[in-house]
Amino acid sequence: MLRAIISTGLLAGLIAGLFVTFAQLVRVTPLILEAETYEVAAAVSGDGHTHEAWSPADGIERTLFTALANIIGGIGFALLLVAIFAFRGASTDFRSGINWGLAGFAAFTLAPALGLPPELPGTDTADLLARQTWWLGTVVATGTGLALALLQQQRWVQISGVLLITIPHLIGAPHPSTALSIVPAELAAQFAVASLFTAGLFWVVLGGLCGHFYARFVESTALT
Repeated sequence: MLRAIISTGLLAGLIAGLFVTFAQLVRVTPLILEAETYEVAAAVSGDGHTHEAWSPADGIERTLFTALANIIGGIGFALLLVAIFAFRGASTDFRSGINWGLAGFAAFTLAPALGLPPELPGTDTADLLARQTWWLGTVVATGTGLALALLQQQRWVQISGVLLITIPHLIGAPHPSTALSIVPAELAAQFAVASLFTAGLFWVVLGGLCGHFYARFVESTALT
């Protein structure tokens, strides 16, 4: 059983990670490359040279690193989903997997993006630890709130779940005192929309694949 669960997570995460990599190449990556031209231009020193930290070279190297990161993230999220499936013990299929994928999108991407939208290189941000703390708190609050609101029958528990989802946004995400950006506002808006759309596709594909492979590998194994 454990082997089937791990295989499900690995396979679903691999496919979803490769899928989102190609999806990002269509729209997200070109926007990042365009934003980096503004960042490089602003970073040019008086001697005509730029001083940058190491980053993958544009082209195949950058694509491979992006794909690796997406696959690792996809496998991690897939294992989380199949662990939830196993814990619940309810029958799961492709359609119900998509619903769980949408819940994952809401908790890990959409809710945090309401306070901290996806940002391009060259945008001033608040302290990293403060942003990470708020992001993590938002993910936990949203995931727990959705579970209470959608999986419980008592009305007061459902209301508590909805209230829990709103708490991080009432606290507010950390932002710099003076928000400056060297990239045009229109480019930043296009990037935020493209990133959220691509992330939504990723979670739908990941959830559907997890549900499909879970029914095929895990549930079928349990019946034999």
